[in-house]
Amino acid sequence: MSCPLCGSDDLSVISERLRRGAGNVQYCAACDLAFLEKREKDWDEYYKKEYWATHGPELGRKTSHRENFESYVDYQQSRLDALGPLLTPETRLLEVGCAAGQFLFHARDHVKEAVGVDLDKDATAVAAELTGCKTVGAMLDDAGLDKGSFDVVCAFQTLEHVPDPVAFVEMLGSYLKPGGALAIEVPNLYDPLIALYDNDAYKGFYYHSEHVLYFSRKSLETVMNRAGFQCEISFTQDYNFTNHMNWIHKEAPQGNCHLGLGKATLPTAPGLPEDKAAAFQSWLDGVDASYKQFLADHELTANIFCVGRRAG
Repeated sequence: MSCPLCGSDDLSVISERLRRGAGNVQYCAACDLAFLEKREKDWDEYYKKEYWATHGPELGRKTSHRENFESYVDYQQSRLDALGPLLTPETRLLEVGCAAGQFLFHARDHVKEAVGVDLDKDATAVAAELTGCKTVGAMLDDAGLDKGSFDVVCAFQTLEHVPDPVAFVEMLGSYLKPGGALAIEVPNLYDPLIALYDNDAYKGFYYHSEHVLYFSRKSLETVMNRAGFQCEISFTQDYNFTNHMNWIHKEAPQGNCHLGLGKATLPTAPGLPEDKAAAFQSWLDGVDASYKQFLADHELTANIFCVGRRAG
């Protein structure tokens, strides 16, 4: 066996447990990439029909696309912030892997046109209904979109699902206008619950059967460079401080996504005066912001965000 990115055989197994499946995760020391040893399934059909139904706000419960939209639509600000000046009234934006349109819902207000593509046709139908944006349920190259016609192409939490990331980035880039920008977000190999806390329970949750690849700054830059892009990397943390404390003390995820993605909260005594409760929440907000900044400063966030432009 060799690394799918650099071909090195200097590999080691870093996990023998996966969420939703069995298998090993190998780590390549040469390019700082981790990858799933083997995949068994008709993955195209899975992503067309099953994936979004099992990746909702509550683990272990199937959800509708509309519920997924409502659960995640309020947690898109970090992506909007990372894109910043790329979103203008003249921008034509494409999101690949748009799901039910959670990001498109916000992007549409900042750009001339926002278009979404996803393998799941039911998800894109809901996205079109809820956002008013053009969406297509198909593989990108079968979506009928003109190449070289977008100012920004986004793929959030998508590249880690792709066996050949260089070819995928090259394909995304083919839809960019000259001077356009490619925005990629992936889970960080150095997630804080692993790299900072070494939380054993979380390891069996973080590594899972849908993710072929696990990127670091080095390996993501390698992919982007090989695809012909120079990139600017930033680190974003979506889950809050108290979500991590929950993992440390309970060794399990919280009951739903809102507890982790929303405000950091802690239980307080019944009857606590309102002024004290407000002061405590204000302090906790500051702790959470400081914590997320610490993680970003040390490249230990849950996500890596990359904005790439054509080299030269």
